[in-house]
Amino acid sequence: MTTGNSPSYRFAYIVSFLLHPFVLIVPLFMIISIRFAPTVYEGVLCGIVIILGSAAAPFAFIRRGVSRGRWSDHDISRREQRLVPFLYTIGCMVCAFAFLLLLEAPLELLATFAGMVCAVASALLVTQLARWKISLHLIGVTGTVLTLALLLTPLAYWLAPLIVLVGWARWRVGAHTLSQALAGVALAATVTFLVYQAFGL
Repeated sequence: MTTGNSPSYRFAYIVSFLLHPFVLIVPLFMIISIRFAPTVYEGVLCGIVIILGSAAAPFAFIRRGVSRGRWSDHDISRREQRLVPFLYTIGCMVCAFAFLLLLEAPLELLATFAGMVCAVASALLVTQLARWKISLHLIGVTGTVLTLALLLTPLAYWLAPLIVLVGWARWRVGAHTLSQALAGVALAATVTFLVYQAFGL
């Protein structure tokens, strides 16, 4: 279902853009950073490190690749094109994590960031080994909702309908099947709970 002129398609496209993983990273990690860092300054600094390493640098790399025709679009919709962007993103995340350790970032922030790195690495394994395009959008929005609920307030579970909305949007624009969306939800939930348990949170 890819009728691009219909209102539902345009709405789904907007939802996909606004709730893109690169977009969600910014408010999520700023909130967690400021909430758990000893000072607002340290929180903002840690947040900037994460945003640069896990959103800005990977997005710039992908955008450059798209402009040069290496990849089909900014979502890297074609599964066979995902290896290099994934590896670059993971490399940037590892560098950002090292900076967080140097900055003595709070445990909650380290755990959340480690969870994201594990989720991206797991998605890469699924994409390459199973040759299956798991939904990064669903990984991102599910991880965001669970992180806010587990670290800040259970009231964040009321944001769960956003997961359904993003799942519908990715199906509506023809990016993913229902099973690929559900797999993204399951992977994000599993990784989030396991990583927080490993960090003792």
